[in-house]
Amino acid sequence: MNSYKRILIFRFLLPAIVLLAFVPPAQSSTKVCPKGTKLKTTNVRRGETFEAVAKRVQVTPEDLKKWNRRLRPDKLKVGQNIRYCVEVIQPGSIGACHKGSLVGGRNLDPDGDHQGIGFVTAPSRKALWATKETISYVKKCAAEYRRKFPKGAPMNIGDLSKKNGGPLGNHLSHQSGRDVDIGYMTNPPQSRGYFNRNATRDNLDLPKQWAIVQCFLDNPDTMYIFLSHTVKDALLVYVNSHPKLKSKYSKYFRRLSILRPDNEHHSHMHVRFKCPKDSKKCKN
Repeated sequence: MNSYKRILIFRFLLPAIVLLAFVPPAQSSTKVCPKGTKLKTTNVRRGETFEAVAKRVQVTPEDLKKWNRRLRPDKLKVGQNIRYCVEVIQPGSIGACHKGSLVGGRNLDPDGDHQGIGFVTAPSRKALWATKETISYVKKCAAEYRRKFPKGAPMNIGDLSKKNGGPLGNHLSHQSGRDVDIGYMTNPPQSRGYFNRNATRDNLDLPKQWAIVQCFLDNPDTMYIFLSHTVKDALLVYVNSHPKLKSKYSKYFRRLSILRPDNEHHSHMHVRFKCPKDSKKCKN
């Protein structure tokens, strides 16, 4: 290539080179949003102002402008793409058990057959959602019960939480995926999946009932077990009659310990677990 051709090519390319030098680099999607948030997009709707778009996506106009530096707020066009950042909410328990919600919960009965190893649920039972930890704990104790009593009636599991948590029927809690109701083991057993028989000193199957309670007491993440005075007193007599059990478990029967007797739980006990470690917005 001769010198003349080189000069011509350089003269044509020079403006483009200069122009590229002054074009600001595109914003990287990984740098647009602050830590703990993720990038989303929306399109301008007919009649929307810049402030209206910010209100619709629930951010401030100042933040929206910061995330869209090349955008002219006074010259929006219908269908124009706008970027914004939203908080990333990790799956888990949100808030308190009496005022909370559940994100990314697990279902105790995902295949819908109303049963698992050592437990059953009523066909009409829908509030079977909880944190992955709660589901794991319940299944573990049900399996442990089945191991000890291969031919015993299954554990009757009642309500946990709704899919997204929140208020559930007449329950004061069960809102954040950390509560579960479990029917008492009686003779004869309660109907499959239901709580239709109150526990008394005469009908409580103490070995089976203790096996279930013991499993939850052995779990360091168990926060409370609400049960009737009758059941607690009967279990205390059972534990005290076994020296090895007495030395290890008598402390749980003291006032304000994990076992909490009340006048409400006559047909079932209510187990509550502590906040999972990775649920930062959970409150015990």
